Amino acid sequence: MPRVLIVDDEEMIRAGLSEMIPRLLPEWEVAGACPDAESAWEAIQVLDPDLVLLDIGMPGESGLVLASKLDKLKPDTEIIMLTGYDRFEYIQSALRSGVSEYLLKPVQRDELKESIVKVGEKIAKRNWQSSRMLVQALSEWVVAGEEQALQTLRDLLASEGHLGHGLSYQLRMMMYVKSDTGSKGRDQEERHARASGNVDELKLSGADIRKWAIVPLAKACDLLFLVGERLEQSPPSAGEGLTGEGLLIACSDPVADPSELPLMFRKVQERLLRSILDGESMSVEEMDRLSRLTVALEMNDLAGTVTVLRKGMEVWRGMEPFQSLRGIFRLIAFFAGPQAHRLKSKLLKQMQPATDELTSRMVFAYDPIILPQEMEKFIERIALLQPHAPEDRKVIGKVKEIIRTEFANPDFTLEQVASNVYLNATYLSELFKESTGQKFIDYVTEVRLSEARRMLLETDMKMGEVCASVGYTSSKYFSTLFRKRFDVTPTQYRENGTSQKMENLT
Repeated sequence: MPRVLIVDDEEMIRAGLSEMIPRLLPEWEVAGACPDAESAWEAIQVLDPDLVLLDIGMPGESGLVLASKLDKLKPDTEIIMLTGYDRFEYIQSALRSGVSEYLLKPVQRDELKESIVKVGEKIAKRNWQSSRMLVQALSEWVVAGEEQALQTLRDLLASEGHLGHGLSYQLRMMMYVKSDTGSKGRDQEERHARASGNVDELKLSGADIRKWAIVPLAKACDLLFLVGERLEQSPPSAGEGLTGEGLLIACSDPVADPSELPLMFRKVQERLLRSILDGESMSVEEMDRLSRLTVALEMNDLAGTVTVLRKGMEVWRGMEPFQSLRGIFRLIAFFAGPQAHRLKSKLLKQMQPATDELTSRMVFAYDPIILPQEMEKFIERIALLQPHAPEDRKVIGKVKEIIRTEFANPDFTLEQVASNVYLNATYLSELFKESTGQKFIDYVTEVRLSEARRMLLETDMKMGEVCASVGYTSSKYFSTLFRKRFDVTPTQYRENGTSQKMENLT
C-alpha cells in the first residue's frame, strides 16, 4: 500500500486531507501529518513515504527548500505541491525541484484525486521496473551463482534508499505441499498473491516491510526476499511451519547486510528441509531401507546399492506427493550427512560427483514431480558406474597409454583423459594416485622429462624444439622442472652426456 505524508502549517488543512484521502483513495495510507519542513524531514527518515503533499509557505524552512532536499537525497519520493501562491517563479522552482504536480488552494477533491492517481501510476510503474531488476539480480545469484549479481543487488537497494538505515534483510522459502495447491502453486499470479498475503500478515504483526520480491525456484517452491524493520516479529501463521493453506514456510534470521545472503540462503534451505523431515518419525520400512543401503555401500556392492534405491523409488511413487518428497529428502540427507561420511566405502567415493550434483539441484526440485525425476537420474547415473578391483587396473593401464601418446600436447589435461575413460576427473585423480602412488600431473611430468632426456642425448634438436616436443610452451619453465628433477640444466645435461660419449670412444 503506497503511503502519503501531509505537510502543511494549517491544522484544519492537515486534518481535512487526512480524512479526505482515505475516502477518495482507499488504496492509499496516510502515514502522518506535519506542521513544518523540519518535522517533516524527520518523519520522512522514519516513515519513508511514497508521496509528500507539501505546502510552500510555512514557518521556518519553506516547502521549496524541503522539495529541493528531497530531490537530491530521496529522489524516489514523489511531491505534490499544495499552495496559495500562483506565481510563475514558485511554479518554476517547484518543477526544478522534482515536484510532480502543482495544485492551488483551495484544492478541489476531483483535482486532488486525479493528481494522486497519476502519481500512484508513476510509482507503480517504477516499483514494477525496480522489482523486475531485483528479481533478475536475485535469480542470477541463486540460479547461476553469479557473484556480481550480489553487487548489483546492493546497488539496486542503495539507489532506492534500502541499504543500511537500520534496515534488515530476510529470505523465506515457501513450498506448496497440499495436493490441491499444486496447480495453484504453479500459477504465477496465485503464487504472487500467496507471497503478498504472507507479507501482509507480517505487516499486521508489526514488521515494517519496505521492499519485497518473489523468485520462483521450482514448480512448487518460491524464494521471498524481504527488506524492512522488525522482520523477526513473526506470528505462527506467517512464521515457520505448515499453514492451513498447504504452504510450508522456512525463514532465515534477519541480517543487517545483503552480503550475508549466501549464508542466509543455506540456512533457509536447511530449515525448509528440516521442516519437511520433522513432524513424522521414520517408519520401520524406511529404517530397514537405510540399513540395507548402508551394508551395500560398506561392501562396495554396486548392484545391491542400485537395487535398494530402485525399490525405494517404487515405494515413493505410490505415496501421497508430500510423503514421497519426505522419503526422498531423507535419502538425500543420508548421503549428505555424517552417517555416510563415516563409511569406508570406495563405491561411495565413486558416487560422490553424482551425489553432489543431486544435492546442488535440491533447491530447484522442491516439487513432487521434479524431485522423483532428479532421483531417477541419480540412480541411473549410479548404475553406470564401474566396480573397483580388476577394472580399476584396466582403467589405469588405459590412462598410462593415453599419457604416453598425448604427452607432447601442451593442452593435455586430466579432464580429457577422464572423458576418454568415462570417469569423473576428481575420482580419476584419486584412483590414479591410489593405484600408482603418484599424482597424475607428477606422472605426466616424469614421462615428459624422460623423453626430453632421450632427445637431448640422441638428437641435435635445439633446446626450444625439445621443450615444445615434450609438451611445454615455456623454455624457462621446462628448464626449471628439468633442473629440479635431475640437478642440472638441460644444456648441462647434454654437454655432460656428450663428454661421456667422447670418453667412451677413447
